[in-house]
Amino acid sequence: MSQIKSYPRPSKMRYRLERVWLRRWVRKLIFYLSIIIIFLIFCLFIFMYSSDRINLKVFKTYFNNYVFERPELSVSKLEIINANSDLINQINAILKLSFPINSIQLDIKNLQKIINKIDSVESSSVRIKDTGVLLVDVIERKPVAVYRENDELTLIDLSGHKINNIFSRSDRKDLPFIVGFEGNFYVKEALEIYQLLSFNLKEIRGIIRIGKRRWDIILKDILRIKLPEKNPKRSLRKFLRRDSNYLISSNKFTIIDLRFANKIILRKIPEDIQDPLIEVN
Repeated sequence: MSQIKSYPRPSKMRYRLERVWLRRWVRKLIFYLSIIIIFLIFCLFIFMYSSDRINLKVFKTYFNNYVFERPELSVSKLEIINANSDLINQINAILKLSFPINSIQLDIKNLQKIINKIDSVESSSVRIKDTGVLLVDVIERKPVAVYRENDELTLIDLSGHKINNIFSRSDRKDLPFIVGFEGNFYVKEALEIYQLLSFNLKEIRGIIRIGKRRWDIILKDILRIKLPEKNPKRSLRKFLRRDSNYLISSNKFTIIDLRFANKIILRKIPEDIQDPLIEVN
């Protein structure tokens, strides 16, 4: 009895390819593509080995004139809006763009990233106007306080981000003064404490972050109000509703301690001792 030969079963991929090849339009498409590829190879051969081939430098010059020097793609200048003069100069110095420049050569997203890395910039948008102007619209960070860490004075915004340094406290006396390590991370709480005080801003010398836990308020004549670690605003409100005006204006005390729940501790230190944390020109 003769044995029946068994042939290997075709794979699924091979079966699918054979089914596709049976379609007439597929065979026509492959045929025409083959003709086009052969033609392109022939043209390339002629270009590379003909004695009359085009000089590549001439071709490059022609391409640049046709594409990169088209007037409708030219950017003639940079315009920066909603920024002060110092920030405008800073952006110009960082971007280092020379005009005119082709719009194809400008990476708009990268330019925006570079501008947003500037400390005084909160956000920005960059676009090319129809008139061929590269427009940069800037939203500047708004300083809400002066922050001192070690001997450095810095303007900070509401998020605690450092904007830029200043030389003297007197440069921005209109802003609250925050002192202490990482005090800029708690700027919102510091400003809320400032707002609770009924004194003029000029009467408050500053607010100090103590041990990353709590606040001390420094008024004129080195009067210090010590706030508790928990619920400092509630303790301050409670104190202000009492006879706070007398204790503050009497000049008999230099420390008013509110760190204890049911009592106020009053202390007096010698007049010749100054507070080193708040002494800033």
